[in-house]
Amino acid sequence: MFKTIGICGCGWLGFPLALQLTRSGHKVLGTSRSENKLALLLQQNISAYRFSLGELLPWSSPPDVLVLNLPPGRRQFDEQSFTKDMTTLIQQALEQQSKILFISSTSIYGQALGEITEQHMPQPDTASAKAHLRLEQQILQSGQGSILRLAGLIGPGRHPVKQLSGRVLDKGEQKVNLVHQQDVITAIEAIIQQGQWQQVFHLSATEHPSRAEFYTWAAAKAGLNAPQFTPATTADKGRWINADASLKTLGIGLRYPSPYDMPIECD
Repeated sequence: MFKTIGICGCGWLGFPLALQLTRSGHKVLGTSRSENKLALLLQQNISAYRFSLGELLPWSSPPDVLVLNLPPGRRQFDEQSFTKDMTTLIQQALEQQSKILFISSTSIYGQALGEITEQHMPQPDTASAKAHLRLEQQILQSGQGSILRLAGLIGPGRHPVKQLSGRVLDKGEQKVNLVHQQDVITAIEAIIQQGQWQQVFHLSATEHPSRAEFYTWAAAKAGLNAPQFTPATTADKGRWINADASLKTLGIGLRYPSPYDMPIECD
């Protein structure tokens, strides 16, 4: 069944998601603050709306599903302002009777150690993670949405090794938790198509090499200076995200089940 799907935030993840949903036959309403991105959306026959967080939702006919993909800014993050504006946005969508898919992050588990499943209790320890948890709770309590918690994102123009190249780092023994953009898009489409609401999903590659092993390998593969890792002082392997239950519920497999499978696209 084809739906009308709104995407708040057509950036690095939202734009290719909009393209995929359009190819699948859905009507997509996309928002952006960028005039260039709005023009690109229109070129792809996607209804484009200028929108900034804090404003009213711009459409007159609400979508069946609203994908909230508005990550907080990395600089000068204002937890109170972000939470207030997002809470208002969520309330608007609920009043319009749109189902909500909130793109969240596995960072809400904070310093939790070991294997983390969807049933694990969040332990947010940053302002951004605390804000995400409050928004998750609002959506789940409404009965009108689901949560997708993503591991670290990799895809076109985006790979952690670019920022880590040549640096001296600790915690080399800890495991990496990464997921490719294409697998995220597949999962989002599955949640919407199947009507999987009132649930919490994880998405991460199923293989978790150590930071030292993976980023040393990735740097060599990309022709970059490898990061240097200080000697381990503990046997702490950090946390690793288990997404098996989510993948089984959605009936999907990963195109990139291992970080070693993921193309290194740093440019």
